[in-house]
Amino acid sequence: MARLFKSATLRYVITVILVVALVLLARLAITWAAETFLHPLPIAGGWIKSLELVELSVIPLFAVLGWGLGAASRHLPSKSPLLLKTLALVVIFPLIFFSSYWLRYQLWLDQVSAQSDLPRQQVIDTANIALERESGSTGFWGYYRTTTRMPLLPATGAELQRMTEDQRWFRAELTRFSGIEPGVFSMIFDGAGWGIRLFYLILATITSLIYFLKGLAWADTQRLRRLTKPTVSASP
Repeated sequence: MARLFKSATLRYVITVILVVALVLLARLAITWAAETFLHPLPIAGGWIKSLELVELSVIPLFAVLGWGLGAASRHLPSKSPLLLKTLALVVIFPLIFFSSYWLRYQLWLDQVSAQSDLPRQQVIDTANIALERESGSTGFWGYYRTTTRMPLLPATGAELQRMTEDQRWFRAELTRFSGIEPGVFSMIFDGAGWGIRLFYLILATITSLIYFLKGLAWADTQRLRRLTKPTVSASP
């Protein structure tokens, strides 16, 4: 019995790893392709990146993730609590969702390094200073927060150093032409950026949960068929 339990648990772990690897690689590949070929396009690429339309890929990707993790539970004992079956999805979901933004952050640093011909560590230090000025945070989280209000970040070291000043000038010009206080524009940019991110997060969450439940139902059906499958008696 112990050996059977270990074998079933191993199959469950292997299935989960395969599903996660497949979805993670697909998400990173889509993000890389968008950053390399789609977002650099004149005008259209900027709009697509600002609206993060590529994030619509969360629908098929998180459908596969949810169904795959739910279906993998067929290898678990039938009396396993729902909390245990859901644990893998809860742990893996943020890893998959934020992986695209992490890759975009790394590609942005590579772009600044290439355009500025500076060592990567120097670029990271300069980027951290600029991100902290703009968002109050450094590193990946600083990048994530800054891109909610500035989807298109500077591509050179010189532009990076004056990023905050350029943003202030841009908002001052908007204020001058519209007569609206600059704080209003900051609220609009922040609200729009976080709203877009929240929309895709909710979309990914709902999709993964729906298909996770479908995967659980399929696993229960397979388990029931296994239990009710008639045994063939040996011929005399």
